[in-house]
Amino acid sequence: MRSLVHSLLVTALMIWSAVADLRYVATLEQDGRAVDASHIEFVKTPPLRHGRHGRHASSRRDANAKDNISYSDNWCGVSHRSTPSDPVSNIFGYFTVPDLKLRPGIPAPQFAAAWIGVDGAKCNSTMLQAGVTTVVNANGGQSASAWWEWFPEASYSIKGLTVKPGDWMSINITIKDERTARVVVTNAQRGYAITLALTEGPKLCRLDTEWILEDFYEKNAQVAFATFSDLWFLDVAATTVAGKTIGVDGAAMVHMKNETGSVLCWPEQWDSSNFVVLSGSG
Repeated sequence: MRSLVHSLLVTALMIWSAVADLRYVATLEQDGRAVDASHIEFVKTPPLRHGRHGRHASSRRDANAKDNISYSDNWCGVSHRSTPSDPVSNIFGYFTVPDLKLRPGIPAPQFAAAWIGVDGAKCNSTMLQAGVTTVVNANGGQSASAWWEWFPEASYSIKGLTVKPGDWMSINITIKDERTARVVVTNAQRGYAITLALTEGPKLCRLDTEWILEDFYEKNAQVAFATFSDLWFLDVAATTVAGKTIGVDGAAMVHMKNETGSVLCWPEQWDSSNFVVLSGSG
């Protein structure tokens, strides 16, 4: 599947950000061919509080699974860390667009966001990420959309790209330096990829690597978090400047707990580059 990502080139659509100094150029390809990108729209929203935080930001070592279990009130998935002397240069992975069901006893609409990104954990002043958000309404109907964000700048929803629950997406982020990066968002199932060339972004630490399902914050409150079908992350890997590969082995396995201590979701490792996020009923 990864070869699909590298085969995609583009026709250009240029948009200059009005927020601070961040600038980006977006280009689009369908089935390996450059296509008109004039129908693509980037809808700016206030930056979301995506960072891992809260009452359950703690960790322990699981003696049986040999996992570094970490708890959060808004993240579940896998988080790893490099060092300042060998910063992250690339992160990649496939995942399924969240396929949701209503969680009993919680008002609709309900949400879940899956994404891949750099920084935002130990380095929580900045983060570059891209992913998808699915919403399920009171009647069980779902809709999904792709987005990207270089926190603390604005978040951008990508309008005009078809995204459906269960689709296979990939995110490929290459960091040239602490303020310059390229983000490729690919829907492997539908054959399109959008490439974002980003410059003058907020200064990255380039330390944290994450493959995450999130109950994000909006307007200073967490959105209602839905239940979901098993959500796989495949071929996950990050590369450092020195060429070291970072994956699932040795990473923090982040479990999400609510205020009553119920686990809402957690990852289970399959091997060194694949894992699944499971839904709890709490």
